[in-house]
Amino acid sequence: MSQDILSTGQGSAAEPERLVLEREDAVNIIERLRETRVSARGHAFLLKLDTLIVRLGSKWDVKSELVYEHLKTGFERRFQEPNWCLRINDDAWLAIIPTEGSRRGALSVTEMWRDLGNFFVGDVSEVPVPLYEVQVEDVDRFLLNPIDLKTWFDRPEAGPERVKPITGETTAEAVRTPGQGPQMTNIQRPVMVAATVTLANRTLRIASSNEPLFEMKKMVMIGHRLEPLVVEASDNTLLDRKALANMDWGLRELVDITNIEQGLKILRMREADQRKMLMVVPAAFSTFASQRARQKITHEVAKAANEMGLKVLFEVRGLDGVPPHRVLEIVSLIKPFCMTVVGHVSSDRKVISALAKCGLSGVCIEYDGVKRDDDALSEYLGQLAAAAKQAAGACMVQGFDSYRQMAVARLAGITHASMKAAAMMSPRGAVATAKTVADGLTLSPEGREKLSALERPE
Repeated sequence: MSQDILSTGQGSAAEPERLVLEREDAVNIIERLRETRVSARGHAFLLKLDTLIVRLGSKWDVKSELVYEHLKTGFERRFQEPNWCLRINDDAWLAIIPTEGSRRGALSVTEMWRDLGNFFVGDVSEVPVPLYEVQVEDVDRFLLNPIDLKTWFDRPEAGPERVKPITGETTAEAVRTPGQGPQMTNIQRPVMVAATVTLANRTLRIASSNEPLFEMKKMVMIGHRLEPLVVEASDNTLLDRKALANMDWGLRELVDITNIEQGLKILRMREADQRKMLMVVPAAFSTFASQRARQKITHEVAKAANEMGLKVLFEVRGLDGVPPHRVLEIVSLIKPFCMTVVGHVSSDRKVISALAKCGLSGVCIEYDGVKRDDDALSEYLGQLAAAAKQAAGACMVQGFDSYRQMAVARLAGITHASMKAAAMMSPRGAVATAKTVADGLTLSPEGREKLSALERPE
């Protein structure tokens, strides 16, 4: 049984609890709940299966998949899209029912619980229904309010909503196979578009995606970064930031333009209500320095922004060692075509400080991928945030591997952050991860106190 529920009180059944989502696609689930507002309207319910697990005892390990299959099948008999459900962690099940009023939705889940109990362990009518109302609290966390069926309905009824199904790539977990647990279908996960470019007998494959960009104070998604993964075609090597910085300028220009074209294509594929207000458009300093490339990029991006009603943030990459007056020159050339410009550099405080007085509104830093405990990560990010804020204002970190890192970054003063596309496209890995993730952040007592004091995201 997982140890991820952090009680906010002294164990009273009426007090809310926090549930950490031990899934690599947690941010997608949270974002879907926020976009459709089902949790705010009383249409999100969670069943805790602790009682069933205790009664089944040693049989739980062999019957758990059958339990979740039973819930999934029962749910699908009652409801069609845009209603959906999925297994949460190892001992809970989430049901989203926007097409019904909150009262009817809660009663339906209660019926499913009793049917589940009768099927696997016998009559459970004397057992309190382990049903909770779900509210979004953080990028990877729910706030659970226990539902007492005798009193919970004594409030204004939230009527059914007309919710448009969220389209997107169907996960591999949506396909049921023998012995495999059912999972949520149609969750919005990163779509990737790929192309090949060749210059001077060197061939690269560029896979582009829209990484979600978060404003960290309230931990809300505000935009999409048009982010490339560049692979050497000859040996399938993934090129890192240094390899891209050392690339021939002509080839890098092809990579940047191809990535932007593909990123815009992906944004256009989204429904209007799935797009956020901002698109982050990255390109190398050498690309923006080319008049031909700069004109092509600014023209295509301005056209797309006008068409989709989005604001533009240009991200100038590869600024390590570039003289400040050259940075200022390029920034002045592209600033008329966007809302603002940030500079992308390595995680070196001296390099960051060199961006002062360059016309930038922020500094973007690629996370170095070094494994650190939470206190070490907080100290490391805090130093980068202080240097970035002194030089340019905002501090953006790109390429986090997990939602835990984002939570620590929030405490450390990072203003904006995004996740690697690869980290968001492997929810099946969460099954193994769930067995090793610690209960809550391993911050110092002072860090935990700060975490508790953070304002609740709206």
